[in-house]
Amino acid sequence: VGGARGRGEPWDDDMYDRAQQHLEAFYVEVFLELANYGEIEDLVVVDNLCDHMIGNVYVKYYHEEDAERALMKLTGRFYSGKLIQAEYTTVSDFREARCRAFHETRCNRGAYCNFMHIKHIPRAIKRRVVREMYDDHPEYLGQTRGAGKKEGKDRKKDRSRSRRGKEKKDKGGRDRDGDDGAPAARQTSEERRAMIASWNQEKDGGGGGVVA
Repeated sequence: VGGARGRGEPWDDDMYDRAQQHLEAFYVEVFLELANYGEIEDLVVVDNLCDHMIGNVYVKYYHEEDAERALMKLTGRFYSGKLIQAEYTTVSDFREARCRAFHETRCNRGAYCNFMHIKHIPRAIKRRVVREMYDDHPEYLGQTRGAGKKEGKDRKKDRSRSRRGKEKKDKGGRDRDGDDGAPAARQTSEERRAMIASWNQEKDGGGGGVVA
């Protein structure tokens, strides 16, 4: 879909639906594979077609040593018959690197914009993969690497953030909170455990507005 739109080709609802289903399956597969190397803070897939961004997936780990492990393990691997070209990026804040025009209205530069055009992943999918990551790697919830230096700062950041609320969606099921693709504020281990417990309560008790 992104490529068709970037070239000005016509596309219909059926084409979009099939592409979105493929994207969501790809996102889940890649997220859970990369989670084997460490605790993931955020992962985005971009829609850009410029040479240095086409086909890019960006992953941010909570711990630098996990990013280093992922880089080592991915080097020389293939996905769908293509060599994975893993490397560090200078982008450290996905929210700041995204194209505001693309996510708020329409980007006049189109798919060849140099700012991230982040593909939409439903929040329910994001919640599901995070839960699965912690189910598969419960040790991540107890990690304390670097916590002594960061927890005080993290708590201050998180207090200013409204964490929960009933999600609003438009007719197409797209989140309307204006933060599609924006990473959450960094959390402590205790806060991540509380987040997972809250999601599980919503799933089991029918609370909230999300069906995982």
